[in-house]
Amino acid sequence: MKSAVIYEGPSRIDGAPIVAIVCKMQSAGKANRKTGDVVQTYILRADVDPVAAVKTGADVSVCGDCAHRGAWDADQGRMVGRTCYVNLGQGALSVFRAYKRGAYPAITPLAASRIIAGRMVRLGTYGDPAAVPPLKWRALLHFAAGHTGYTHQWRRRIAQGLKGLCMASVETAGEASQARAKGWRTFRVAPAAAPNVGREALCPASKEAGQILQCFDCKACDGASGRRSSIRIAPHGAYASAANLAGLDARLIARGA
Repeated sequence: MKSAVIYEGPSRIDGAPIVAIVCKMQSAGKANRKTGDVVQTYILRADVDPVAAVKTGADVSVCGDCAHRGAWDADQGRMVGRTCYVNLGQGALSVFRAYKRGAYPAITPLAASRIIAGRMVRLGTYGDPAAVPPLKWRALLHFAAGHTGYTHQWRRRIAQGLKGLCMASVETAGEASQARAKGWRTFRVAPAAAPNVGREALCPASKEAGQILQCFDCKACDGASGRRSSIRIAPHGAYASAANLAGLDARLIARGA
């Protein structure tokens, strides 16, 4: 079994129907250059494909208030202000289409954990883990060797069960300080030349750090408290253009981040 559904039900963000799918449950040998050989998880709207969801705003069910979502501009026929690193037209859309074809069996997260025993898991290859009940993730990770996870919902009650399991995704020094005061370790997107905020280190898998470690070996982004520093990384991905990043700054200022 290569992929399976471990959750179908309401999003904890807004109650809309979502699905959580575990992919690459069997090691394929070929690994992502940044992450290494890692089990992937996709959190998607169950009724709307991810590309269409972004255009209509339905992606809020799986992304919440993430500042990197951007918005669809019908007049320009393109996304405006999107700084998310995920290319939805590739992996996420393929996974959604396979799900709608019925290609993925539904199994319990614990059953999936037995299959992926000893592997590294990425919570939320696309989508925020806070959309899914935390117990589903804890069961999935029961036999795993380690994991990475990030949530932009760290301010909200629905995400508190992920504390110690996920990093709080933040964009500013102010957000980093707020999240740490609430007991989170943080993962901050900031220019490579930006100063550290407290105990903070540049992601060792990033180009700016010389790609000295893959996520598979590093395991720093597991959210565990009382260990290691928080992590920051330079903007990356297809949408990390200067224009989009300027728009992100403006949105963050507007919401007082």
